[in-house]
Amino acid sequence: MNQPMAIDELVSVAQAEAMGELDAPMMAIVLASEQSYDLPINSLETDADKARWGLILRAAREHVAADAVAVLYPAWTTIRHKKKEAAEDGGSEASEDSLEASSDSTEDEPNEPIDTLFVQLHTRDHVYWRGFEQIRDPKHQRIIGFRRIKALSTDYRRDEEPSIASWLSTLFEPLPEHGEESDTDLELADLLEEPEVSAALYPRQLRALH
Repeated sequence: MNQPMAIDELVSVAQAEAMGELDAPMMAIVLASEQSYDLPINSLETDADKARWGLILRAAREHVAADAVAVLYPAWTTIRHKKKEAAEDGGSEASEDSLEASSDSTEDEPNEPIDTLFVQLHTRDHVYWRGFEQIRDPKHQRIIGFRRIKALSTDYRRDEEPSIASWLSTLFEPLPEHGEESDTDLELADLLEEPEVSAALYPRQLRALH
């Protein structure tokens, strides 16, 4: 998989899914070698939600032997204007996390929260992260376009990813040896039987991104 090309294609998918909607959808795409699978995410609001979906996505990735997982989600992000310095710490998003970064604007501008669409591509070695401001129709408040936020578009080595992505830190943990299953691995097996997961992973091609 050409990873820079893949993140660009995922951005196109995410923007197409959100265009014309009142809210951008929250979803994951598990990218196997020959086909990809959609898993709609119902909530990342609490730490428990994140822990559960971290397990679901690990189980799904292992189930289809995928080398990459994409996560697409809306967020409220605070951009703090500092003199050409980027920082990361908090602004609240759909998952109640926060990001803080510099932009090319002056320090005097207000630090208003921005309605943002994030696209992440997680591979074994890297995390590709892209952030876009959602542009809305003033009358109907539907999404009509996107503006890339350079300060929130970064590529990370997997061991350097931001703490707000830590709920996906187990995506590529190795499978246990036969007979060494832990409670977590038994939970992963149970998650694969949940209707929302098994329906998404039933052998059918939902989207080809390769």
